[in-house]
Amino acid sequence: MAAKETIDFRAVFDSTPTPLMLMTVDLEIVDMNQAYVEAVGRSRESMIGRKLFEAFPAEGERRQTLEDSLDRVHATGEPDVLALIHYPIMVEDVLQDRYWSCSHFPIRDGDGAITFILQNTQGVTRRHGLESTDQQRDGVLGTAVFQRAERVQALNASLLAESAHLRSLFMQAPSFMCVLRGPDYRFELANSAFMALVGSRDLVGRPIREAIPEGAGQAYMDLLDTVFRSGEPFVGKQMKAEFERVPGAGLEETYVNFVYQPIFGSDGRVVGIFVDGNDVTDHVKAEKSQALLMRELHHRVRNTLATVQGVMNSTARTAETIEDYQWAFSGRISSLARTHSLLTEEIQQFVSFPNLLKQEVGVYSEGDTSRVILEGPDVELPSQLAVPLGMTIHELTTNAFRHGALSTSQGRVTVTWTVLPAKEKRILVCRWTESGGPVVAPPVRHGFGSMILSRVLVQQIGAKVDAQYSAEGFALVAEIPLDIERI
Repeated sequence: MAAKETIDFRAVFDSTPTPLMLMTVDLEIVDMNQAYVEAVGRSRESMIGRKLFEAFPAEGERRQTLEDSLDRVHATGEPDVLALIHYPIMVEDVLQDRYWSCSHFPIRDGDGAITFILQNTQGVTRRHGLESTDQQRDGVLGTAVFQRAERVQALNASLLAESAHLRSLFMQAPSFMCVLRGPDYRFELANSAFMALVGSRDLVGRPIREAIPEGAGQAYMDLLDTVFRSGEPFVGKQMKAEFERVPGAGLEETYVNFVYQPIFGSDGRVVGIFVDGNDVTDHVKAEKSQALLMRELHHRVRNTLATVQGVMNSTARTAETIEDYQWAFSGRISSLARTHSLLTEEIQQFVSFPNLLKQEVGVYSEGDTSRVILEGPDVELPSQLAVPLGMTIHELTTNAFRHGALSTSQGRVTVTWTVLPAKEKRILVCRWTESGGPVVAPPVRHGFGSMILSRVLVQQIGAKVDAQYSAEGFALVAEIPLDIERI
């Protein structure tokens, strides 16, 4: 058996009777066959390496028609046909009036990207010059055939304009949409909203499980098989979907309302799925936040009522007179109210520790910055800490005003604090120091303030408290764990 000869594709290309010209997507002419050279009456050397509209200049509607056809090929990846185009060209320095029928085809590389456009150009005028359009029509196609070609071209232009309009509406639609074809759900179209949903990535022409690999095992992916097999549409409400919008950045949680609508072929079988939906992530998160806020509110109300009841009972046990009870109870409830007023309106509510100090002890400085000294960084306290610490500071301030450093004009209260890192929980270390006041002695009985220090701070929030009653003045050091579990 004789060995097979190597095929000379250059010879095949030049021997093809159909005029063919190859250009890049930037419209630079790179090659043409002999039939094309003869059709345009130009040498290869005068065309190769030049841009299309440099080699064949034109202006106005003629150029725009040809340019639009080439743009459609590049944009859609589909062939485009111009049934008839009036496009004069220069031949031997003479402008010749010509009519053509053009077809443009995308040429892809191994990765599927369009790298060239192949133009098949058929001349529909005789090769020798004609003086008038009527002569051309009568001499080549006949008036009726020529007019029919013009009508076909006009109809094609109308259909293309309508198609472009519908495509523009599809791409700009506020809801996300895509068209999936075949049992592997290959992307045929995807609009801008869908691209925003999944992150900018190469979709068209790729199966969905390849284009969106993170969808494996997620409900929205598995439901495609159900719709394709059953031919029944599926409506999803607030379904969770996760997408890696930025490569390497991890999955982002999303919630969507969507419809999977099967697309049927002429034989009644499902050939694809149309996807239409809306991103409702913000709405779902708002609903969850509202539910969390309601739970926090109910918890806060129960805790506040329990705190008020505890303050009332403890004040009643330690007050010696009705007047003492009324004064102490009113002050403590006012302190509780001030602490709550500092809480932000966020779901996880916080209070600034410096602000908590300023509203309780800062008011006693009376404009003298040396009388009350507050030094330390800004620290945010969750509501679970803010309420007991606010009451503690109120009790310390009240005692300093009635019996301690703030009861004299020379007295001073210094509060310093810092935050220490720890392996498990950060620690707020706060030092309360009184000086310049009367001689201090340990209390002979334990009142509400002692209960706050020993029970609330120690037992409720796990603080360590060391109180010193020296002759120079009362001093307290509290170590308070900040990273408590939040409700």
